[in-house]
Amino acid sequence: MRHGIDPAERCGHIAVGAARDAPALRGWVTDTGVGMDATATAGAGLADLRLRLAVFCGPGVRLDLLVGEGGRGLRAEMVLPLEGLT
Repeated sequence: MRHGIDPAERCGHIAVGAARDAPALRGWVTDTGVGMDATATAGAGLADLRLRLAVFCGPGVRLDLLVGEGGRGLRAEMVLPLEGLT
């Protein structure tokens, strides 16, 4: 997973985590940056990444972008179904 943080007036933090959440594996990256506009749409890069994930990991894989509380920060979360993974 690759993640960037937009510049903010104060220093930002990035946290990475993962957990087995049967029946899936969940991985995430969160940041405390300026966030993302709620009306923003996914660009070609995200569409391409989602397609590649589906090809390599199966159709049940998900990649979600979630704006933090108060519109600050961002969480990118990937959910991989454990069924069918080797």
